[in-house]
Amino acid sequence: MKQNTKLKNIIFQISAILILIAAATYFFRPDIAKFVMVAGVSGYAAITFTTPYPGKSLRGKRLFNIQILSVLLMCVSTYLMFIDMSGWVVTLLIAAVLTLYCSVALPMAYKKEQEEDK
Repeated sequence: MKQNTKLKNIIFQISAILILIAAATYFFRPDIAKFVMVAGVSGYAAITFTTPYPGKSLRGKRLFNIQILSVLLMCVSTYLMFIDMSGWVVTLLIAAVLTLYCSVALPMAYKKEQEEDK
């Protein structure tokens, strides 16, 4: 079980790095960046969807749903990259802000829920 969690974390981190590389590479080599983005978003989405919020609080579940929305926005960004629309930058930026917010707020919500249960 612990090894499975470690593997998920590694895939999650590699996927996030691939998304960053794709965004930076797009301006130099858009043909390569598109496929790097697909790989990054696919891994990121797979790990996000297979790791649901472990708690029961309504706030935590809402934050997890926001995280799902950010993954869907990343998918939209990838699609916009493939059809060569410049709007992919905006949707990826929104997804990044939502992801950042969730990555800070989710652990705090879970910790608060654990303290209330004791």
